[in-house]
Amino acid sequence: MSTNVLGPGPNLILSSSSSGAGDWHRVHPRLGNLTFQVLHVGCSVGATGTTVSSTVVIEASNDGSNALATVLGTFAISGDSPQSDGFTADANWSYIRAKINSVGAASAGSTGSNFAISVRVSAQLRS
Repeated sequence: MSTNVLGPGPNLILSSSSSGAGDWHRVHPRLGNLTFQVLHVGCSVGATGTTVSSTVVIEASNDGSNALATVLGTFAISGDSPQSDGFTADANWSYIRAKINSVGAASAGSTGSNFAISVRVSAQLRS
């Protein structure tokens, strides 16, 4: 199932606490210069010094079912929580999605801490 990226944004395309692919989002043909931002936040109750690590890819598709062989971008995040990264791409893809390939969080020597990843996309109107 896909949803639409209708306006210049920001539009939330993924919010997750597990690995895997999000839904396909149809990009309006008048939108271009897509800007993606990934935010990874780790948390543990009663612990300090949370570190996070994740690998997130942005995929494109022309049919909303099959990802193109080449990903639009890869985010590899590691360090003290919170962590964020982003990039801009200018092309005419019909659909986009975010996919979490790997993820982890640790606090004060414990592993398996809670985490949350969100991916937002913003766009500019084509003239």
